[in-house]
Amino acid sequence: MKLIGILILAFSITQCASVKMDNNHPFKIESATYNHVTGGVKGSYNSTNLIINFTAKEAVDFQKVYFQNKITNAVIEQNGDKQYIAARYKTSSNDRKDIILHADPREEFGNTPNNPVEKFPFELKENEAMISYAIGEKIHYVKVENIVKKDKVFMQ
Repeated sequence: MKLIGILILAFSITQCASVKMDNNHPFKIESATYNHVTGGVKGSYNSTNLIINFTAKEAVDFQKVYFQNKITNAVIEQNGDKQYIAARYKTSSNDRKDIILHADPREEFGNTPNNPVEKFPFELKENEAMISYAIGEKIHYVKVENIVKKDKVFMQ
């Protein structure tokens, strides 16, 4: 009976292993860069833009990009014959809605709750990202390392 308990425990522990990364993915990462973009006026839009150049012989269903403790949907863009994943992370805080705090809870009617934030599932360095992509119904992950930081861009 102890043997069965030990086997069940060992099996359950191995099933809780971290996300498995696939080294045999259907695309090749050519390069990756990121920069911070800020507007020239107080309260304007700020973001971190991550660009991952890749080549693929067939279409890839990219899902999400995980970078610097932020998550966004992967957007595929093309410039000439080059394809890249564009991940833009909004860093502005100027779009917060005003909320009413009052001793009478009825006065707070109309306040909207914050949107739940998806928990960041990886431990990555500042210059690393994780990309998820789907093949059929299965989600795969690939880690992008040594992402080059470019100069900050100031918009006017």
